[in-house]
Amino acid sequence: QSRATRYYGNIASHRALSTMNRGITRPLLLFALFLQVGILPITGFAMTASAPYLENAGAETTITVRFAAKNAGSAEETPRFAVGYWSIRGLSAPLRMMLCAAKVDHTVFLYDLVENGEQGWKAGWFKEKPQLIEQGKAPLMNLPFVVDREEKRVICQTNACFEHIARQIGYWGTNDIDASRCYELLCEIYDLRDVMVKFAYGSDGSKEEAESTLKAAMNHFKKLDACLKLEKGDGSSDPVHLIGGKLSAPDFHLFEMLDQFVGLCSFYEFPDFLGELPQLQAFKAGFEKLEENQFYLKSWLHSGLPYNNCSGKFASLPGPAAYTHGESAEVAKSFRAKGAITLK
Repeated sequence: QSRATRYYGNIASHRALSTMNRGITRPLLLFALFLQVGILPITGFAMTASAPYLENAGAETTITVRFAAKNAGSAEETPRFAVGYWSIRGLSAPLRMMLCAAKVDHTVFLYDLVENGEQGWKAGWFKEKPQLIEQGKAPLMNLPFVVDREEKRVICQTNACFEHIARQIGYWGTNDIDASRCYELLCEIYDLRDVMVKFAYGSDGSKEEAESTLKAAMNHFKKLDACLKLEKGDGSSDPVHLIGGKLSAPDFHLFEMLDQFVGLCSFYEFPDFLGELPQLQAFKAGFEKLEENQFYLKSWLHSGLPYNNCSGKFASLPGPAAYTHGESAEVAKSFRAKGAITLK
């Protein structure tokens, strides 16, 4: 073939291909436009988005906590974080309080422990746990747990939960020294909590046992009071933060334990133990007045849940009051099986 024949032949082929492409593309573009503006109904064609990671954890109560703030999500968006625990304050209260202080939208999963027969107990959690282990690829699954939907993973073990949330929301100090102090304080406060746990679940709940418990707790409180004294230094004002004059994870766990032991003294009519601990007394009074903590402290999560589970001998009902097997199930309905609710 001559060079001219090949040239004009290529042009003809190109025009034919362009015409064919327009014949296919234009109807598709028009179809997409009509769908967008709603002229055409969508029938026999579905677009599905993937469900949020562990959106539902089978809890008897699922609370979505929402904030109208720059670091909160939209009303339709599933929050990044979820915290799962029993339907009590317990180990999870400071985690929830921390997220509320940062005004970060989050989900709260609450699992109920209920009566089973004359003396026993049962919980839907034990049925849900194997499924959550599989869905979350979390062989260490236990209560409490934290779901990070952005990273698509589950964090277990209490202090690991504290650290993960605190790092993400800026409550883990400002440097490596602060970070190590956060962790050592969390460990000390956990030792203090174990004193309360031993009393609530391993004693007869008597006044004598409560007195021994308070005495054991004072060993930890004195150390924590000394930490606050060092934080104060030569300053004139009493610190309301354990580290660097800023909110950090151990602040919230310390506040929760102070609140529980103040409740213990009130219930058993003991003198106020904080009178011997001026720095802790000032810390508690100041911390509960901080603007960041008002949402949580005024919410049902703080005032409507008991410190401990219903199998405990102390503070197993709000008040604090004690749950009695066979008598208190009706009272416990105030904090059990609430379904899906929203706090704003």
